[in-house]
Amino acid sequence: MSPTSIPRPTTSHSSKSSRSGRTSRARCSGWTTSTPSSSPTRSRRNRNWRGPVRSARRSSWPRSTPSETSFSADWVESARSEPVAVPGGTEPGAARGSRAARRTGGLGLRRREALIAYASLLPAFLLVAAVIWYPVTQTVYRSFTDWNGATSTWIGWENYARIVANGELWLLLRNNLIFVLSVPGILLISLVVTMLLYEQAPGWRFFRSVYYLPTILSAAVVGTLMRIVFSSQGAVNGFLGNAGLERFQHDWLGSVPTAFMVLIFAFYWQTLGQGVLIFLAGMSAIPADLLDAARLDGAGWWNRLTRIIIPLLVPTIAYFVLFNVIWIFVGLFALVYTVTEGGPGYATTPFDLMIYRKAFEAGEMGYASALSVILFGIVLAISAFQLRTFDRLTTDV
Repeated sequence: MSPTSIPRPTTSHSSKSSRSGRTSRARCSGWTTSTPSSSPTRSRRNRNWRGPVRSARRSSWPRSTPSETSFSADWVESARSEPVAVPGGTEPGAARGSRAARRTGGLGLRRREALIAYASLLPAFLLVAAVIWYPVTQTVYRSFTDWNGATSTWIGWENYARIVANGELWLLLRNNLIFVLSVPGILLISLVVTMLLYEQAPGWRFFRSVYYLPTILSAAVVGTLMRIVFSSQGAVNGFLGNAGLERFQHDWLGSVPTAFMVLIFAFYWQTLGQGVLIFLAGMSAIPADLLDAARLDGAGWWNRLTRIIIPLLVPTIAYFVLFNVIWIFVGLFALVYTVTEGGPGYATTPFDLMIYRKAFEAGEMGYASALSVILFGIVLAISAFQLRTFDRLTTDV
């Protein structure tokens, strides 16, 4: 048998199918496999094989630079922190706040708001500093000098030593203390008048229209009126003479006790309207049913005043007393100057009138500055004591 006539070996159907199955599985898995062949094309393809197709494709991607990597990381982080949209088109307030803070820079926004607030308050601070704090600091400094308004010489504590040594400090404290002791009287009178107006006593309509008139007038007008009425030839002595009471005629402004009586009367007359107005405002906060029940139970107006109204008006009373005590130390100048001019001598002179006399009549500016500093300390101490005391009273109520 010749070589050409040798029959080619046949393969079974099972071997073909198994080989075709392996080839299809290899192709599906991304690997290119080929059976041994003598074909030149297939041999060249096998020699140029470089691995799986998937890894070849992955290796063909362009590599990212470090800056691109950081930008991608930042974008991913910001995307993670983005708020989740709420159905209905609304967004949570916290998410909106976090987004706004992230866009504007949270610390920078707070700092900007603080700067705007300080810039808004700066004009007010400058005005207060120019009108109040600068004069206060200058007064404290001048109190240690011998100052006549033009030139000053540093003398230390000499002005304060003179105030204590010559007895003027104790005289001034006594005069102001007399007015302070008169505050409970005007307090009680104001409460009684308020009670009568509130319960509509006979004649309340007329009195309601006139009780506030003295408060409208200035202290200088009230003082001038009192000086005319209580002078030696004034209306009071004239009335006593016409009534046959000549023995009661008196130089009301010439003696210390009667001069203080006239001043306190003027103080009461001017302060009554203010007190009644303040207490009427406080009475409006008291339930009317409470007073009606007390009236039905047989409580008289005095019992209602002392056991119901006064305990419920403690905050209002505290304000009234605090205001008038401070006014006595810093606001008596016009009233005393127009009624008695501080006389006889310095017997009725309060602190503020003495400061005026030393500064503008005697020309002792440094001495007057020392008196001003002492007055400032006294008012500050009294105010702190009263505020603390009345705060405890109102807290207990």
